[in-house]
Amino acid sequence: MQQRGVDVLLVQSTDRYLNEYVPTDESARVWVSGFTGSMGDVVIAADRAYLIVDGRYWIQADRETDPASFEVIRVTHGTGIDDAVYDVVRSIATASSSKKKLRVGYERDRITPRGVERLEASVGDDVALKPLFPSPVEVARGDQRPASPPAGLRTVDERRVGLSVADKLSSLSAWLDEQDLDALLIQRLDAIAYLTNLRGSELPYQVTFKSVALVTRDALVLGIDPDQVDDDVRRKRADVEFVAEDQLWRSLGKQAGIRRVGFDPDHNTTHARSMIEDREAVAVAVSSPVGSMKAIKTRAELKSMKDAFRRADQVVATVIRWACAEVEAGHRVTEKMFADRVEQTFAAHGAVGLSFKVISAAGRNGAIIHYSEPSPRRALKTGELMLLDTGAYFDEGYATDLTRTFLVGGAKTKATEQQRRYFTLVLKAAIAGMRAVFPVGTRGAALDALVRAPLWEHGLDYAHGTGHGVGINVHEAPPRIAPGADTCLEPGQVFSIEPGLYMPGFGGIRIENLCTVEPAPKRKGFLQVVPLTFCPLDRRLIEAKLLTADEKMWLRGWLAKYEPARIEVPPARNRTARGHARAAKGGRARAARRPEDRPRGHHRSR
Repeated sequence: MQQRGVDVLLVQSTDRYLNEYVPTDESARVWVSGFTGSMGDVVIAADRAYLIVDGRYWIQADRETDPASFEVIRVTHGTGIDDAVYDVVRSIATASSSKKKLRVGYERDRITPRGVERLEASVGDDVALKPLFPSPVEVARGDQRPASPPAGLRTVDERRVGLSVADKLSSLSAWLDEQDLDALLIQRLDAIAYLTNLRGSELPYQVTFKSVALVTRDALVLGIDPDQVDDDVRRKRADVEFVAEDQLWRSLGKQAGIRRVGFDPDHNTTHARSMIEDREAVAVAVSSPVGSMKAIKTRAELKSMKDAFRRADQVVATVIRWACAEVEAGHRVTEKMFADRVEQTFAAHGAVGLSFKVISAAGRNGAIIHYSEPSPRRALKTGELMLLDTGAYFDEGYATDLTRTFLVGGAKTKATEQQRRYFTLVLKAAIAGMRAVFPVGTRGAALDALVRAPLWEHGLDYAHGTGHGVGINVHEAPPRIAPGADTCLEPGQVFSIEPGLYMPGFGGIRIENLCTVEPAPKRKGFLQVVPLTFCPLDRRLIEAKLLTADEKMWLRGWLAKYEPARIEVPPARNRTARGHARAAKGGRARAARRPEDRPRGHHRSR
């Protein structure tokens, strides 16, 4: 930092593709801090460093960072991580005894121009900002990263996503004409996967692939290692021009006829803007239409997503039954064994990968909102709460995301009064969101308040947003359901509703379902939330007297929509051969005794 002339260094959690889930080996933030959560930024000063995280990661941040070097800044759900970063920088500047301005360096290939603008506007006149490339963290750690895995490019059936590459290019070509642009630069990997109707397997918990895209009036140019693209992909995606990334950048400029390049200040990096200008092209600030295009699902996309959600419902219901039966039979099941079973069951049901790391939290561990390391020693105990948050990708490459909290043990296991009360209050909040009706133009913040209201009534709340968009990535925007969320909810969007309660010493409860929005029947100018996931709830935890008559009626109708199907799953890991055989035999016997688990026509799994 001294060599680069800065007093303070900002280290982002993202990579040059602005990814949320950055491979641990590639993350500068992980390398410098040891914190492995998906979100959280670092501020490094001369004698102290700060890690800024939201409520999902408070406990994990304490566990993974060295308190002698790092101070963990805890952000509540009413404050953004960026705002907390600004506060830290201002406090360092205020405490400085130097009469010179505090020199703050930022990684220009990890931050957007809008991010830089907000930083400049927030830190005050006592701070001078300096763009750095490459990041001093990257220079310090050197070449310690393993080689990247193959991209694993594959095509998806365009009939199952509703729009071909040509269809999407036609819409964007008309938009370029309206904006008087020669091209639009795309860096968000889920947007690139959407435009190309391609999926990959090189990044953790994603079906995207490392690349940069340039959309012109008559072409979609994909900057990617050409060796990653096989002949079958080239043949099926004739509308995509595959070139090396440096060739894509060289195509900009007067000589190539691409002079005005659309550049989204919220979804491109500052470094990419510099690359455009270095080629003597004009970087024109625009709001990319791709995010909105991607957020509004076609009928074909919704059908594909519903199929994936149905499979996820069945997987989660199956693993919960398995865990309860195993514990009731006296078998030892740890958090790690349960998480492994979840992953095995998804694979057996046709999943191509997980959409995020399984959250398998028993008892008090449920109070850690994003409990990311299931213990191989912590065994599930009869009568305690177990929180499972999981998701996967299937053939078309749309994420699933589902959370259930259940009581460990057999059917006769009784929940405590406290367990039933807290679970039912969270259920009331979930019902409030899933049956909401609101005027066209309602923003995410309003739906967030509707969901929290049943908890607020009892003086309770949760330190995370109520929901996020879901699509090619498990977290996408728009929409966003959270305090301050200012984007409107629109028909065709898919998003989560996931209220919860988290109490140290007690544990955690979260109920998460995926939903969409449709016009409300017979209510002109109004929209309604429509649930898309129907995995059963643990009825042992529902305190009926806390539900209103309307809530009970709605709940009965929602529960009736679950469509069970018997699925074959592999035996649990970490067992002897005799244990494998006993578990498999017992599972088949239990399935045979349950009529609701038998195959039903087209609902039979693969």
